[in-house]
Formats: sequence, C-alpha cells, structure tokens
Amino acid sequence: MPTDQGLLDTSIFIALETGRPLDTDRSPTSSCVSIITIGELRLGILTANDAQTRSARLSTFLDASELNPLPIDENVAEAWAQLRITLRDTKTKMSVNDSWIAATAMAHNIPVITQDGDFVEGLGFDIIRI
Repeated sequence: MPTDQGLLDTSIFIALETGRPLDTDRSPTSSCVSIITIGELRLGILTANDAQTRSARLSTFLDASELNPLPIDENVAEAWAQLRITLRDTKTKMSVNDSWIAATAMAHNIPVITQDGDFVEGLGFDIIRI
C-alpha cells in the first residue's frame, strides 16, 4: 500500500528518463522533491554530451520542477547537521547531496522514495525503494 506522500530522490527521475522500471505499486499518492534534486538534474543538463541527451534531461528537470521543490530551511539544516553526526558516529558513508535529500525528508517527516542503494535504514528517516 503506498504512503500518502514521499520525497522523490534523483534516482527516480533518472529511472523515468532512461526507462528503468519502477515499482509503482509502492509509489506515494503525492510526491515532492528536494531543491538538491533540482540541482543534480540541472547538472545533468550541463554535462550532457549531445543534444538528444540534453533535451531528455531538460524534460526531466522541467517535470521535477513542477513538484514545487522543498527548500533548505532552518529545519532541514538542523536535520542535516544531526544526520551528519549520526553518519560519523555509525561510520556510515553517504554523499553530501544524498544527506541533504535525507535531511529534507526528515524535516518534513516523509519517506525518501528511491532506487539508490546509498540510502540505508536506521538513520532517522524512512526509505521506500521502488
């Protein structure tokens, strides 16, 4: 049964763009996105090697942007700082961008919806892999 809302990780948009399968039965009924994902998708546009790839990535970026990206605010910054301490103390590796995405989910009390194996359980946020 899908959750009411979830924070879509960048991997979901890449899956949609590339045709990688998604388990839509587990998808949330309502979705949002972190401003960090918007930045990662912008980077993808800028690093595209050809016009066709650039066009596909631009379309993906525009779709993601329609979800009214959640900003980094004081609550997200606090969650991020706490998460980085937890990562240090548990010797768990997570990229800076992924930790900002996770902190956004933590601050808004919603799960991260992802296909990215770098998100691990037990760090203070829920993960739904689709």
